[in-house]
Amino acid sequence: MVSNMFSKPTTEGLTPASSFSKEPRQRRSLLHDGIVIQGDWQSDGTVEFGGRIKGDLTVDVLVVTGTGNVDGNVRARSVTVEGYLNGTIAAVDVILASTAVFTGEIVAERIRIDFGANVEGLLKATAKDTA
Repeated sequence: MVSNMFSKPTTEGLTPASSFSKEPRQRRSLLHDGIVIQGDWQSDGTVEFGGRIKGDLTVDVLVVTGTGNVDGNVRARSVTVEGYLNGTIAAVDVILASTAVFTGEIVAERIRIDFGANVEGLLKATAKDTA
């Protein structure tokens, strides 16, 4: 929009809103290492979590960074744990990175545990039916 204090605003050269993509962008939340949450967290996007939470997380994609500390249950399409997680994970894909410390239960279609991860609990890979 072009304007100055003595003229009417013009829209010359601007792209009309109707030409933008109609697909919504996936939301992305970054919660750094100073964040502390007491209670549940929900998001329909990607959450990169480096703080502390005592509560349940329901998100599309979760990355618990190296400074992250989750004490609760996680439901997500994809979960990557680089920090600490104590609870249950129900997901399609789960990655426990080499720096992960996990205690609890995982139920997922695919589970990857990198060399060096500290894991204590029950793991259940529920492969999708191919029929």
